[in-house]
Amino acid sequence: MSFKNYKAFALTALALAVFNLTACNEAASAEDKKVVAQTEVSGESKDATTVTKDSPFEERASYAFGASIGMYVANMQKNQADIVGPLSNELIIKGFIEAMNDKSQLDQATIESTLMALNEKAQEAMLAKAAAEAKANLDAGEKFLAENKAKEGVKVTDSGLQYKVIKEGKGKKPTSGDIISVKYKGTTIDGQVFDEQTEPVDFPLDNMIQGWVEGLALMSEGSTYELYIPSALGYGEQGAGDLIKPNSVLIFNVELVAVKSAQDNATQESNTTSAK
Repeated sequence: MSFKNYKAFALTALALAVFNLTACNEAASAEDKKVVAQTEVSGESKDATTVTKDSPFEERASYAFGASIGMYVANMQKNQADIVGPLSNELIIKGFIEAMNDKSQLDQATIESTLMALNEKAQEAMLAKAAAEAKANLDAGEKFLAENKAKEGVKVTDSGLQYKVIKEGKGKKPTSGDIISVKYKGTTIDGQVFDEQTEPVDFPLDNMIQGWVEGLALMSEGSTYELYIPSALGYGEQGAGDLIKPNSVLIFNVELVAVKSAQDNATQESNTTSAK
């Protein structure tokens, strides 16, 4: 039930690593670099050597190194074009070749400062994109909650938590310090399942998000409720994982199987350990 992840942009880390490996390797011999000079700026080799899985290791390693860089850049341009902006494949290849041959048109300081500027530009674009997505999620969540509270059976607490009783149990209700044993399914408002437990799992009630703490306190053992948790009672502006975006309203179908006091749970664990 704990989700938190945010992917960082890492173009300059790779670019600087490749640059330092090539342009700054003064110990490399001129004869070694002549091989690279055979490559056209178009990326097609004049030497039509074919590399296969049966080629000598040195050839496979050399090709794999170049291919991994190419695949990284291609993937970046495909998936992060709105963040990085347009880049010229021709100049990428040209810069790579010329740096490998100590003929870079830009000095190292200019290359590094340019890459750092690119990284700053990308970070700004990421923040702007994240802010726009968060605003869109907030608006969508508010609209969902406004429409949902009017549905039959849905109740709203003072905090804004919405819930619907699917089945009312007759056991005890959990309080602070208790361990809850639950089955549940968590979805976003567009129906994506981000977590599901079909067998009972135990959690300390106090460690849950606020929407769970409040919602479970309403339930008795044996109950099944559907909780509609506003962002402020869930993961808020940070979001969690890949599916729970910032400002997401969350829907949980929760069955409260059992309530265990912290002392009872400790005794049970001790007895289980002793039995082993």
